[in-house]
Amino acid sequence: MINPDIKLKNLFHAGDGRIPPYLAGREPERKNFQDCVDLLIQKYPADQNMIIYGPRGNGKTALLRYLQEAVQKEAGDKLEILWVTPSQFKDLAQLVGLIVGNDQNLIKKALKLFERMFDDFTASANIGMASVKASLKNSKEMLALEDLLREKGKRKPFILIIDEAHSLQPDIGQILLNASQNVRAERCPFFLVLAGTPNLQTVLNQSSATFWDKSSIFPLGRLSEKDARKALTTPLESCQVACSEEVSMEVTGRSQCYPYFIQIWGSCIADQLVRTGDREVTLETLTEVEDMAIAKCSSIYIHRFDELNMMGLVPLAIDIGGAFAENGNQPLPIQELEDLVRLSLKKLGEPANHETVQENMQKLLHIGYVWKISVLSEIEKRDPLLCYEPGIPSLMKFVRGQRRP
Repeated sequence: MINPDIKLKNLFHAGDGRIPPYLAGREPERKNFQDCVDLLIQKYPADQNMIIYGPRGNGKTALLRYLQEAVQKEAGDKLEILWVTPSQFKDLAQLVGLIVGNDQNLIKKALKLFERMFDDFTASANIGMASVKASLKNSKEMLALEDLLREKGKRKPFILIIDEAHSLQPDIGQILLNASQNVRAERCPFFLVLAGTPNLQTVLNQSSATFWDKSSIFPLGRLSEKDARKALTTPLESCQVACSEEVSMEVTGRSQCYPYFIQIWGSCIADQLVRTGDREVTLETLTEVEDMAIAKCSSIYIHRFDELNMMGLVPLAIDIGGAFAENGNQPLPIQELEDLVRLSLKKLGEPANHETVQENMQKLLHIGYVWKISVLSEIEKRDPLLCYEPGIPSLMKFVRGQRRP
C-alpha cells in the first residue's frame, strides 16, 4: 500500500505537462475526442481534424496526455496513437520515419513510395528514416504521405497528435492537413490532432490549407471558477483531506483560475499537510504556504516580463494592463482594446497602422498576456461580442508595478 503522505506529497504537478490528479473542465474537448475515437474503433475516419490552442500554462499538454491515456485504456490495441512534437522532425522524411516506427512492412512501403523522390532514404536508429537530401514539391510529398496513411489505416485506425504545433513548418502543415482531408474522405480511419499556443492559427494560415478553420477548434483559456475549485478539492478529497468552500474559493481567487497556479497552490498545501500531519485545509494553512506559493507564481511573472521586454512590448503591456484595471479586469471589446494599442504605439512614436496593431496583439496573445473570448452582448443576448480579457490578471498587475516612478 502506498504511504498516504507520499501520495499527498506527489499529488499535484505544476508545469511539467503531466496529467493533473483531476482534470477539471474541458468537457467539450474530451467529448469531441471521444466521439472521434468511437468512429475510429468502428473503422470510420474522424469527421474533422481537432485543433487546440491557448496560452502556456492552461493545460494543453496535460489534456492531450489525459486523452491519450484514456483511449489506450479503453481501446487497447484496437488503434494506434503517435504523439510527436516538431522538434522531433525537421522535414517530412523524419515525420514519415516516426509514423512507420519499427514496422518493417511499412518501412518497405515507405521506401517504395519515396524512393523516386529522395536521393538518400536510409535507416536511422532514432527515427527509423534519415533526412532527405533534396526538397520536393509538396504535391508529390502529399500523395506519398496519403498512400502511407492508407496503408497504416489498413492495419489499425491511427491517431496522430502533434503537440507544440505552433512551431510546425507551414509547408509540412499544408501537407498534413491536405493529406488528412483526402484520406478521411476515402474513409481511411485517421484522426489528426494539432495543439499549440495562439500562434498556431498563424502557422495554419501560412500553410495555405484554407479549409483548416473547418476543423473542430477549441481555444483553451483559464478554467471556470467551479472547475478551478474542483481541480483543487477533488485530489485532496481523494487523500481524505477536507477543504471547505471558503478555502477553495480563496485559492481560486488567488490563482485566478489559471491551471498552472492551481497546481502550485495545491502542491504547497499538500507539502504543508505532510509536514503538520493535518487532514484539513484551513485559512491558516493558506497563510502558512502563501509566501512559497506566491514566490513560485512570481517566477512566471518574471519570465513573461522578460519576454515582453525582449520584444519591446513592456510600455504597451503597461497601458493595456491599466485599461483592464480601470475596467475591473472585465473583458474589453476587441475594437476598444485595439484602438488603445494604436494610441499607445503612436505615443511611443512607432507605426500604428492596422498591420502593426495586429502584429502586436498576436505577440501578446502568444505570450498569454491577453486572451480572446466571446461574451453575450448586453444589448442582444443572443449575439456574441468578441472581446479580450487578461490572460492572467495578476501578471498585468506585476507588469504595471515595474513602471518607473
